[in-house]
Amino acid sequence: MNGIKWFSRRFSFFLLLVLVFGLSCDDDFDSSIPYVDVNFYINLVNHNSLYTVGYPEYFNGGYGGIVVINNGVSYYAYDMTCPYETDFNCRLKDDHDVIGTCPCCDTQYNLLDGGYVISGPSAEPLKQYRVNLSGSRLHVSN
Repeated sequence: MNGIKWFSRRFSFFLLLVLVFGLSCDDDFDSSIPYVDVNFYINLVNHNSLYTVGYPEYFNGGYGGIVVINNGVSYYAYDMTCPYETDFNCRLKDDHDVIGTCPCCDTQYNLLDGGYVISGPSAEPLKQYRVNLSGSRLHVSN
């Protein structure tokens, strides 16, 4: 009987730890960019440049437009609105560079790896959207 009590206590403790750590690991980042429903497909056959690593393409959608880029391992999609300015008119320059630059505050963002700030006043990364590859189609959504 002692073995069952010992096991049940250890198992209960383990479940409690899993529950506590599971609830504390929230991956959803609340961006200052307003929520806009995003749900569209990109046919890579029609957008050959997305096969090229480091060449972003720009699409309508999101709050201020969406930039999609291939980093060689996966695809990223970001809202083009600068989270520091949160103004619809302060969108990244569409100059086909791996560094997105806000023309209003000059914050630079790394488009190849999470949209994080390289330099500038913003402390917040670009709003990111989910990208799933299925065959030759990308599904961009939030």
